Amino acid sequence: MEIRSVRPALLIATFAALAASGCSVLGGGPNAEPVATASTGASTGVSTGEGAAPGSPPTEDQIDVRQFIGPDYCPELRILDGAQLVRRYERGHEDDPAHVVWQASFGETARECLYDGQGGLTIKVGVSGRVIAGPKGAAGDVAVPYKIAVVKFREAALASDGHTLTVAVPQTGSATFSEVREISVPSPGRSRDYIVYVGFDSGEWDLEAGTVIAAPKKKKPAPPPAPVAQPAPKPKQDPNVLPTPTDGFILQ
Repeated sequence: MEIRSVRPALLIATFAALAASGCSVLGGGPNAEPVATASTGASTGVSTGEGAAPGSPPTEDQIDVRQFIGPDYCPELRILDGAQLVRRYERGHEDDPAHVVWQASFGETARECLYDGQGGLTIKVGVSGRVIAGPKGAAGDVAVPYKIAVVKFREAALASDGHTLTVAVPQTGSATFSEVREISVPSPGRSRDYIVYVGFDSGEWDLEAGTVIAAPKKKKPAPPPAPVAQPAPKPKQDPNVLPTPTDGFILQ
């Protein structure tokens, strides 16, 4: 299972494209790591500034107080085993490399944790990666499904959200993507056993095992049995005539 460690310098490089496109980088508590917030639909959380409606993002002159309260704990972020890569094939040619339309893979991930006044935890999850055109690819937008889930280790799934990345892919070559999303879970209390999973939504997730459940392979139909050779029919004989030996009768 691949585990992504997050460092501020790495995040700056990972989400430089987001910052260059007008995104903001949010700070946090003593060990919180900055995550760029995309301006293309990514949720930025609940503002506690005066006059802001619940659920609305903070404006430039407001401060998101969730960055400064709560325990110094942010769950580990992992890419789900088996969900690191997804391919799309031409219909009827699944698992044939010559008929791949596009392929997507993750590059870097990042997370930042924010706590509200009641101890509830909101986790900002940043992902970046690449979509490559396959042999049967064509220029245009492709929809890449992915999921974020938070679990309490070996106990229960706390939250799971599905999202779709729209990526403009050239007919040949590749295109990159990066996005930030939020997911909220109950307060961890004194526990330190939450895990955040991210991965492509290309199969059923087993969150307890931290892996994708492999789909059963389709069995090829058995070939039909070979026809059984039938014995040649015996020639019909007149029941009133005794058969005559081919060499005639021999009297002894």
